[in-house]
Amino acid sequence: MTLKLSAYKAQGLQLGFYKLGVACLLVLMLVGCSGKTQPTPPQQVIINERATHPNPEVEAQLIRLDAAVMLTQQQRHQESLDLLQTLRLSFLPLHEHWRALQTAATSSLALENGWLALRLMEHFSQQLPPLNQQQQYLLFGYQADAFLLTGFYSNAVQQRYHQAQATQDKNKQQAAYKALWSNLLQINGETLSELQEQEKYALLRGWLELALVRQTITEHPELFISNLEAWHTAWPKHPAQIFMPEEMHLLTKLSQQQVQHLGVFLPETGIMAGSANALRDALIARQLDTINRGYPAPKITFYDTEGTSLDALYKQAVSDGVEVVIGPLAKAQVDLLERRSSLPLPTLALNYGNDEAFRNKSLYQFGLSAENEAEQVALKAWQSGFRRALVLTPESDWGTRIKESFVNAWQKLGGEITHSRQYGKNLTLDKSLRELLEVQLSEQRHRRLITLLGQRPHFTPRPREDSDFLFIHATAADARQIKPALSFLRASNLPVLATSSVYTGTSDPSRDKDMDGIAFCDIPWYLEEGNALEQTIRQTWPDKMVNYGRLYAMGADAYLLAQRLPLFNALPASRLDGATGRLSQTNRRINRELQWAQFNKGRVEPLTANAFEKQPLIDQLTSD
Repeated sequence: MTLKLSAYKAQGLQLGFYKLGVACLLVLMLVGCSGKTQPTPPQQVIINERATHPNPEVEAQLIRLDAAVMLTQQQRHQESLDLLQTLRLSFLPLHEHWRALQTAATSSLALENGWLALRLMEHFSQQLPPLNQQQQYLLFGYQADAFLLTGFYSNAVQQRYHQAQATQDKNKQQAAYKALWSNLLQINGETLSELQEQEKYALLRGWLELALVRQTITEHPELFISNLEAWHTAWPKHPAQIFMPEEMHLLTKLSQQQVQHLGVFLPETGIMAGSANALRDALIARQLDTINRGYPAPKITFYDTEGTSLDALYKQAVSDGVEVVIGPLAKAQVDLLERRSSLPLPTLALNYGNDEAFRNKSLYQFGLSAENEAEQVALKAWQSGFRRALVLTPESDWGTRIKESFVNAWQKLGGEITHSRQYGKNLTLDKSLRELLEVQLSEQRHRRLITLLGQRPHFTPRPREDSDFLFIHATAADARQIKPALSFLRASNLPVLATSSVYTGTSDPSRDKDMDGIAFCDIPWYLEEGNALEQTIRQTWPDKMVNYGRLYAMGADAYLLAQRLPLFNALPASRLDGATGRLSQTNRRINRELQWAQFNKGRVEPLTANAFEKQPLIDQLTSD
């Protein structure tokens, strides 16, 4: 798939004549406006290397392009983009359009603005002459990078494939295939299967099938070697026979080294007993499900953490032949483990400690972090092209933590917080929304008009219009009030993105219809249908699903993760498809990539790719 190179329709732009000296002065001012003196290498002096164009309007555009190229080379990317977007294509020679596209792609990708990169590449592709092999190779690479930044991983894979096909240079092919493989590892198994069934290019289908073989190492490593051998047989002339990912050889060894005995440190009594029981039940259910499906399952031994020291528990576990420990659950106990230089056994704690940079290499941490969810909302909003956020959270320690997590993640991406409010004891939900939207400012202007005019003009309160979306972290009960309030305040078109707290996990259309339009992230078990283990747990403990549903999913994933700690040690960038999300790790803290859904007529539906009106651009960019 390539960018669609649509025919350029010249608009009736009146020709303006600029004096060349004034244009050159403007460029010099732009190049020197940063306040920093930067050396200019010889290859950056572009203006003096070409002849002046006889048409002053054309020369003006060429000077602007020369300046933009220099700004990009000096890593002043935003200045370069600002200048590029003032170019008048009707006066830019056709052979210069590629240079404009390349400069725009380089700067927008350097700023990690994928949507702008896609828009500018489409803009400057309107009259591109036929591209040579090197230009095609670069263009496919730019598109792949932009699709990655916007979250369209399957599109990125397709562009990487075309990039490899666009060159005969073995080193360039290897680089493209390596990037393609990295892109494939970011796609979950279900999507890989769908893409594999639909793919029309045979060689790309072979890469997709190899990625599916790679997936077997997570759920059923005992099948990995036979599946890999079957792939070699089916694809004897595939490029991956030459450019085989290095990790596949390591995975062959790992698949033969399976954990045989798990020890679980959980409290049997105390304030955390309810959560511990849900985790324990889920671990057992996952073990039985594995055995019933005919796959080997490790032995599980449980140890009570109430009234027993961790040292004593580890000593007993080692004596019992335990290979990997799951637990403890209490945050205070996880903090203790963080401060140790090592542990007697590899350990998957079921909570996060306070030290994100802990150095204990025997310890991994896994939990249901709402802070992690807030970071994912920030990433989703950024990938959707939003840049200015409103923030609404409860007035509590819980709400403040989520707010800070979202704000930090959003600002790190480059986003702007236009306003934030917390509701609770000091501010009702309705009043917080009014202040968030600055409706009171509209009302104040109305009162001033009454005073000035001495009469009451027709008045409708108007909310602020300088924000792209509203981020909320709220209970389902509170979230059901937000959309009606936004409609009343004439802000019904404001997109709302939320954490999983807005959904109870059980469909309730009659009550949830008031949340129609709210997009939120949540665990796959709640958003996918047909998971046999989830249905078994729901049928076995129906009364506990409201309070402990996500903990059951966490227990099922802990069973899988504990057996894959050697995989994370050997290949830290590995990802696993789990019940609580797509699982990866950063500094041995497990991250969960959640799925996205939206309320529609009170029911939860998968969030469509064009939910925020960006998909038409993707369709246009990827049309054959």
